Amino acid sequence: MDPPSSRSQRLARFLRPGASAERQTAPLGLVSGMACVRCERTFDVLKRALWCPDCGMEGILDVQYDYNSIGKVLTPGRLVQTTIRTQWRYLPLLPVRGFKQVPPLEVGWTPLYEARALAETIGMDQVWLKDEGKNPTGSIADRATMVAATRAREDNYSMVTCGTTGNTALSAAAVAASASLRATLFVSQDASDGYVAQLLLLGCDVFVVEGSYEDAIRLSLRCAEEYGWYNCNKAINPFLVEGKKTVAFEMGEQMHWAVPDCVVVAVAEGCTIAAVWKGYCEMKQLGWISRLPKMIGVQAEGSSPIYTAWKQQRDPTAVRPNTIAQSLAVGAPRNLRKAVAAIRESGGMMVAVSDRQILQAMHLLGERSGVIAEPGSAATLAGLVSLLRSRQLTRTMSAVLLVAGSGLRHQAAAIEATGTARTVSPDFHQLRTILQRSLSRTPF
Repeated sequence: MDPPSSRSQRLARFLRPGASAERQTAPLGLVSGMACVRCERTFDVLKRALWCPDCGMEGILDVQYDYNSIGKVLTPGRLVQTTIRTQWRYLPLLPVRGFKQVPPLEVGWTPLYEARALAETIGMDQVWLKDEGKNPTGSIADRATMVAATRAREDNYSMVTCGTTGNTALSAAAVAASASLRATLFVSQDASDGYVAQLLLLGCDVFVVEGSYEDAIRLSLRCAEEYGWYNCNKAINPFLVEGKKTVAFEMGEQMHWAVPDCVVVAVAEGCTIAAVWKGYCEMKQLGWISRLPKMIGVQAEGSSPIYTAWKQQRDPTAVRPNTIAQSLAVGAPRNLRKAVAAIRESGGMMVAVSDRQILQAMHLLGERSGVIAEPGSAATLAGLVSLLRSRQLTRTMSAVLLVAGSGLRHQAAAIEATGTARTVSPDFHQLRTILQRSLSRTPF
């Protein structure tokens, strides 16, 4: 590893005002190591193994950085000056070597809206929405797979693989295509024909597994081991979490380094809430913010092993998912330790919501903010409303809802949430009668 003075000199070249992204290079050696979240043993960066050699796959790793060197140059002032408007504006806090192997798709710097009408409707003073639906494939998964694809190219892989029911496969397929990588993806049998068609459209090999999400992951892991493919499973590969944490950095910048009282995140594997918490902790360590938010985790009642483990303070029990929120349908989450640690360390809490609450939240979110969210992302609003009604959160608190994925691909859920439109004849007099009744009603 290079001496601190050498690393600092190279870091000083990063984010130099006026330099293009292609000419900027992150310094080597800013990743100081990796730590097992189970046994806490530390390692140098592992190129091929993605989990602790002693603990096996239960030993999820956490990437560690040389924050002293980073903090000398990567500052709020430098971020104001940079013209980079993607997640790569935070390159020194990501486990890649530079811009050279970064795929061309632009990911990150998604909008943060203050949802005043929504806040008024639910009776809360301040609510913000971080809209990840503006990423290339419509979800926060793009942040993770961009880091994975960059690592794969840097380490000379030609094929990436993962198993998924939700956004990760579509994201991996698109990013792989943009990076001139091949992708072999495994999806569970409940994946819709339209979803599979989109994967095929992106040129990857797709296998619909006659089994569960867990079965799809197992096949992808076996292929990664057998054929030397790059493992792009979000809850296993520790580098993917690093990409997701950039959403927290953006929220910090967009709120001018003010910190909300709580950040509400839907929980499936547990890696997203862990990533957001890590991002806030790194901002605090670097002196960018003065305090930390409470992390609020939301699961669907039909798939809530992390909520149950957190509430009962015990190890999780695998469940068979049964929820309309496909992105939350994970029965045996692998990032439980990171997720529960984020909630407990932040003084936060968890809540489970029904499919009916999720559908109502989808409708309310669209009506009062204009943001169309997938069911799993709308669960954040359902959870916030539930905690307000039970008085576990107060109405004077401020909250950011992480809308992790767009609902534009989820037409069936939208129909279930709203019903169908009315049919009228092309007779204006008949229409006028209908409108008079409709306009006299208060919508909220």
